Amino acid sequence: MRQKRRFKCFGFCVIIMLFIQSCDSGLTLPLDNNKFSYDFALSESNIVKTSCMYFNGSHYLLFDLKGKYVINPDSLKLKICDDNIKLLKSIPCSGTDSYNKNNMRIKNRVLSVRLRYERKDKSKEIKEPLVLFVLPSDFIMQNDKCVLTDSLRFVLIRPKRAKSKSN
Repeated sequence: MRQKRRFKCFGFCVIIMLFIQSCDSGLTLPLDNNKFSYDFALSESNIVKTSCMYFNGSHYLLFDLKGKYVINPDSLKLKICDDNIKLLKSIPCSGTDSYNKNNMRIKNRVLSVRLRYERKDKSKEIKEPLVLFVLPSDFIMQNDKCVLTDSLRFVLIRPKRAKSKSN
């Protein structure tokens, strides 16, 4: 009986270890000022934290919204530093809600915009690291005022991988 119990405990531990090892972890990208987010404090209870992270092969632009806001997804303005790059963005989503139209009212949510990029001219290389600019826009509004009034700068890096030797 005791051996059977030990075997079950061992099996449970192995399953937990495999689960933990299979999880991807994200990399929050640091900014020029060694911080990990741009913070917009509109009032004591209304704060927007903007950050960027790399997770599972994609970059994500995150907006952590505390308070009530109006979101205009079509208004998000992004620019990348290389003219050879075409920037693709997925409309923000958070949990099970998707925002497909303008003037969506939300409260206390995290919006996640998935960013992808590809070369326009296949003969030219992508020079890394790329710099992403989030330009002022009415993407996030509160009381008919724009929250994103300054340009934000993020360096899109990817975690280093071990280079394989090729013959």
